[in-house]
Amino acid sequence: MASLLLSVSGAMVTTTSSSSSFVQGQPATRTLLALRKVGLKAGRGRGTVTAMATYNVTLITPAGKKNVKCGADEYILDAAEEMGIDLPYSCRAGACSSCAGKLVSGSVDQSNQSFLDDDQISEGWVLTCIASPTSDVVIETNKEEELA
Repeated sequence: MASLLLSVSGAMVTTTSSSSSFVQGQPATRTLLALRKVGLKAGRGRGTVTAMATYNVTLITPAGKKNVKCGADEYILDAAEEMGIDLPYSCRAGACSSCAGKLVSGSVDQSNQSFLDDDQISEGWVLTCIASPTSDVVIETNKEEELA
C-alpha cells in the first residue's frame, strides 16, 4: 500500500507518494489528469502536486452565455474547447485577431500576444487564444469585425 504525505502551506498543496500513482490502482497519467480537473497541477518532482488558481470565465457568445472553469495557467480558448464550446481562432499564437473578444469584467494575462497595441488592451480587447484569467472574467466573444 502506498503512503501519502500531504502538506499545505498557503496556496500550495504538496503530496508525496511512494508509488508512481497515489490513487491506488490508477496509472500516474490518469491520476494527474483527474487532479487537473479539480484545480491541481503536477509538479516536477515525483509525486508532487501543486494547487493552481481556477477562475470562472463567462463567455458571451452569439449562441448565449457559456460558463467555463479555467486555470490560471490555461488559455481561455483551450478551456472553452475542452467544454465543447466552439470559438473562432486562427493562429493560436496571439498574432492575429480571429479570436478577439471584449473584456466586460475581470482581468487576464495576455502578455505573450503580439497583435494588440496598448490602447486596444486598455479598451478591453482580449485574444482568447493567448489569454489566461487572473480573476473571474466575463468576455464577449466573436468580436473580430468590431476590432478592425
